[in-house]
Order: sequence, then structure tokens, then C-alpha cells
Amino acid sequence: MLEKLMGEDSLSTFKERFLPSPFILLDRDGTLIKHIHYLHDPKRVELLPGVITGLQYLFNLGFNFGVITNQSLIGRGIATNEEVNSVNAEVSRLLLHEGISLAFTFVCPHAPSDGCSCRKPAPALGLKAIHDFGIDLSRSFMLGDQPSDIAFGHAIACKAVLLSDKLNSTSNADYNCKTLLDAAHWIETELSRS
Repeated sequence: MLEKLMGEDSLSTFKERFLPSPFILLDRDGTLIKHIHYLHDPKRVELLPGVITGLQYLFNLGFNFGVITNQSLIGRGIATNEEVNSVNAEVSRLLLHEGISLAFTFVCPHAPSDGCSCRKPAPALGLKAIHDFGIDLSRSFMLGDQPSDIAFGHAIACKAVLLSDKLNSTSNADYNCKTLLDAAHWIETELSRS
């Protein structure tokens, strides 16, 4: 009915702007790329095995993607915002080369001792993403490799998946697995249950 009233292009724009969208919220280091302590050189960015296949699988399930990352090397004076942004740009470039687009990358630049509200597991950047991008939490998931990622996902009321070589039975994650593709298969199963 709306298609007839609005036209297909207008309806598509309306849906993008006003209807909640399913998202996969991603940590950066150790989730999308190889974890290098205090990474600030974009030449050292290396996507983890299975990331592209997993993201393509999730994209085909209808998900959008956003990154929320703690980068305390800025607050510690080890790197500048520009250096961290260049690493984020390289991650985006590598993903886009494979047909995967990130809707956003939000960075907490603070050191843990700063006591900010944007450092995961605090929810501020998640709440900003929900507001700015109309994220449907009932159909969205947080994927990360640290307990803080899992706590963050739960703090914003979405399911959280822990990606780790060491499967942790004591984790508070909704699911534990080794690769992003494993996570994608579990997410597909979860969607079929709802």
C-alpha cells in the first residue's frame, strides 16, 4: 500500500530513515583485525581470517554494520586522533574492497583512568549509535573479543557474542565461538527462533 502512495524509492528512503534497522555492532581489535597493542600505523592493519566471509553472510541476512572501539592510546598520548582515524580508515577500506560498508566507527579516546562514559563497557557510544542510526536492538548483536564488549552489549540490551580462540564457559556472553563466521551461523539460528 505504501509503495503505491509513496513510490518505491521514497518508501526505501522512508524505511532507512525512520524504521529501526538490525545491526551487528563490532569491536575492532581482535574482532575484525589482528590485535596489535596500541596500533596506530595503518600499514599494520590485517583482517582476521573469516571476517569477510562472516560479514558477507551477515550482510545477506539483512544486517548493517558499525564499529565501537576503545582506543586509549589517544588518551595516553601514544597516538593522535588522526593516527587512530587513519587505522579506522584502512579497516573501512579493506572491508569496502570486499563489498562490506560500515555505517559508522565510534571511538572512545580516553584512558581507563579518565572515568568517561564512552569507554566500553559504559553504554554512551552504543546509545549514540542507537539514536543516530535507528538500531533495532531486538534484532541486533554485539560481537567482540573482550568481556567489556559483552558487558557493553548487555548494557545496551542486545545479545552479545564473544569471539575467542579460548572458548570460555564462564563468559557472560550469549554465545562463545572462535570466528566471525561461527557467530554469523549462530545469529542466523537466533533469528529463526524469533
